[in-house]
Amino acid sequence: MNAISAGPWASRAASAIGFIDTMIQYTAQNSPLPRPIDAADVGRTAAFLCSPLARAITGSVVYVDNGFHAMGMAVVGE
Repeated sequence: MNAISAGPWASRAASAIGFIDTMIQYTAQNSPLPRPIDAADVGRTAAFLCSPLARAITGSVVYVDNGFHAMGMAVVGE
């Protein structure tokens, strides 16, 4: 079993998060690949993991977030 960890993107479910637009903008500006995450990016990763090309990959978390997971988000202190 594998998991896909997608970064913040403007999905219907994400619209319930009040600050999702801020998260998307921050991620797009501060990721190593500075662009918004697209649902197709996540879908292509899922298709790859279901294909024979990924048959030896197991127990992994694949981050589809333009490299943001390696950067993190700064927290502004008071």
